[in-house]
Order: sequence, then structure tokens, then C-alpha cells
Amino acid sequence: MIFDLLAERYDKWYDRHREIYEKELRLIRKPKKPSLEIGVGTGRFCEPLGIDIGIDISKKVLEIAKNRCEVIRADACNMPFKDEVFSTVYIIFTLCFLENPNESLKEAWRVLKKDGRLIMCVIPKDSGLGEEYSRKQSPFYKIAKFYREGEIEKMLEESRFEIVEVRRTKLKYSENDFVCYECGKVI
Repeated sequence: MIFDLLAERYDKWYDRHREIYEKELRLIRKPKKPSLEIGVGTGRFCEPLGIDIGIDISKKVLEIAKNRCEVIRADACNMPFKDEVFSTVYIIFTLCFLENPNESLKEAWRVLKKDGRLIMCVIPKDSGLGEEYSRKQSPFYKIAKFYREGEIEKMLEESRFEIVEVRRTKLKYSENDFVCYECGKVI
């Protein structure tokens, strides 16, 4: 797995691109507790946002993240949590790396409380940044599958989420570079 091989390189990206990272952080709402981040990576969002627990399947990124938040090694499609335990579930940049995003979203729905919120942040394929990243030969982006906004909205709907708010910010090209969906559960 690429994140096990290059965990430190991935983590250092945030230091080299501090301005972009800070713009992303400003757009993401802080959680209602208890909270979970699916695909926590090295914990770069978990710590400053105050997210309680992060999961990831990569051992190496979790070794870094454990210094920033509580972590558990787990698959997004089969999380070791009871039903309806989290008030906020985050999926930040992870959607493009998930093998089965629909199953992961259904699992997020399962662990989210009835009145909870899913906050999913993406770089859409149909944005300038999404187009750039799709062409890059980065070891990370070579394995990523970027989705158009319409595809993301369809996935959310099929997983029984209702979009409550959409927030956007310009990172490089336009306001569509970084999009955060805030969603509630459809019961």
C-alpha cells in the first residue's frame, strides 16, 4: 500500500503547502462529540478540528497520527463500532482512495447518530484542481479515483444521506477546488 511506503512524504506535504492546508481547515466545521474521521491518514485534520477517533487501514500513517489523536486500524467498509454512536463523521479527501466508496458511505451511515452529521470534503474531478491532480504522476494521485460533483451527490443519496449544506473554497483555480458536503441521515 502506497500510504505505508510513503507515510512521511504524505505527511510533509501539509508543511510544504501550509497555505492550502489552512484554507481547507477553515472551511471544515468542528465536530459535535463524539466524532470519527474515516481515513484519518496522518491525523492532520483530526488534531486541529478536535475529532475524537480516526480510523485508517495503513499502519504507517497511523503511527504518525497516534501522536495527534486516538486511532484504530480499521477498514471503512467494516468499522468496529456499534450502530449510531457518533454525532459527527468526517471523510476528508478519503473518498478518492476508497476501494468501495458506496459501502464505506453505508457504513458511515450506520455508525452516525440519527441527528448526526456526515462531513465529506473532496476535490471534485470537474474542478481545476481535480483535473490537475488527475493528470499528476504523484504516487498518491495515480491510485486515486476522483469523482464529479454529480457522482458524489448520487453516492450520498444512494447511501441515504441528505445534503444539508455545501461549502466551497478556492485553493488554486476556482471556488470549486475544495468542496465540503454536510449531510444528515435519511431515516
